[in-house]
Amino acid sequence: MVKLASVRTTRLYGPAASKDVWEDVNAFGYMVAALLTTAGCVLLLPGYNSTAGLWLILVGLVCIFAANVHDLYAQLAGFDFRLPLVTLDPQLALIEIAAPLVQCIGAIVYFIGAVLLLRLARGDFDTFDQTVDVAAHANNLIIAAPALWLLGSIHNAFQVYESAGTQVQLMQKAVTIPFVLGSTFLLVAAIVNTVAWPVKAWHSAMTLAVAFAIVGSALLLIGGVVNVIRVIQLQQVEHLGGTAEKLRGGAQERLIDEREREEWQEPLLAGNSKNYGNRDFEIEGGSENPYKANVVEAERAV
Repeated sequence: MVKLASVRTTRLYGPAASKDVWEDVNAFGYMVAALLTTAGCVLLLPGYNSTAGLWLILVGLVCIFAANVHDLYAQLAGFDFRLPLVTLDPQLALIEIAAPLVQCIGAIVYFIGAVLLLRLARGDFDTFDQTVDVAAHANNLIIAAPALWLLGSIHNAFQVYESAGTQVQLMQKAVTIPFVLGSTFLLVAAIVNTVAWPVKAWHSAMTLAVAFAIVGSALLLIGGVVNVIRVIQLQQVEHLGGTAEKLRGGAQERLIDEREREEWQEPLLAGNSKNYGNRDFEIEGGSENPYKANVVEAERAV
């Protein structure tokens, strides 16, 4: 459930006039997704409505997927989808691209596993063998999903800073650490849920697994809340002229050079082609230049 928390100046969550608003929407959307998932895990406790809990988790996973897809697009659009820049700045590939992509895949895997668990809870499978097979597949998916989220959260934790201020870096770590711990708790919960416990210990083991899931999702919720605060503060720092992290290895300079080259060359070429078109029109038609038209008529008369 981890989300990329980037302090790069190149992130672009929407049009230039409203990019801050869309970044806030992304952060708040992820926080709401974590809240829904936490509430769904609580409902999985014995004595509560597990079906309603699974539905809340499914809705939360859809929101998590949407937030991470939006985040991935924001990172790619920030450097104009110029993928060759990853040769200069490896963090583009390992963090800005790979981390949200892995998290999106994890959300999809978790969603499929939760759907299978929901069908098992509703008793949609007739035979015992079919039920056992589906339960095994669901458990494997539930283990794979938090493992992918843990991998993405570790990617986020290894971001390197050169120009970002101390406050920004502290807020960044305050986001990534809960994500790493939360993903770990969710992975442990999935493993405990998969183990074939004795009949006498099964109920306690399932309660323990749900408790681990609640703690993990709560940590992710804390990370989501801190992420909202971090995004707002980072925007204030940038508006006040503070320093954020730029692309490394000369990638920022190349990006700026390519953008300036496009901004200056394309209008020039467009203007030249327009002038050439007008010149051709003048030569062929002649009506746009009265003096030239009179000279031509006089020569014809002679």
